[in-house]
Amino acid sequence: MATANEINMEYGQWISFTDVRIVPLDVDYFWSMYDDFFAFLSSLSGRTDVRKELGFGKPDNSPGAIVSFNFEGMRVYDRLVMNDRVNHIWKLDIPQATELFTLYQVTVTAKKVDKGTEVTNVLEYVFRSEKLEERQAALRLLQEYAKRRPDELLDFLKKRDGDKYHEIPQN
Repeated sequence: MATANEINMEYGQWISFTDVRIVPLDVDYFWSMYDDFFAFLSSLSGRTDVRKELGFGKPDNSPGAIVSFNFEGMRVYDRLVMNDRVNHIWKLDIPQATELFTLYQVTVTAKKVDKGTEVTNVLEYVFRSEKLEERQAALRLLQEYAKRRPDELLDFLKKRDGDKYHEIPQN
């Protein structure tokens, strides 16, 4: 992820970061981690008291589904915007601002490549604080968790599938 020196940290700035990785998994197998919005989000580090927000016509596991959790002393709500299982596009956003972000959305796309799956993560956000130091601290926190996510994704599948977890040989 880019550093503060490479990002326009001006107040109100729309920031976009893209990360592309190759994972040694079949695209459909990799994509299966997104089949259960709640289980997937519950597996990510830094989240406690993870809950489905149901009622008032909210769906359980399709676009519009909301999962809330405690993160760094605040309650955060993630809303599933899209899970296109055919074209492998998954998107979430926050339906309300947090102490860190005014806007926040993640878009994940995946496509089959020779030795696995190419996964593209696009993270877009606007920091909430008017104070530069607080925006810089929020960026450091975001970067800390972003470093963990790739391993957490594979760990989620390994834990979920146990002996059925299978990587594509890289010979």
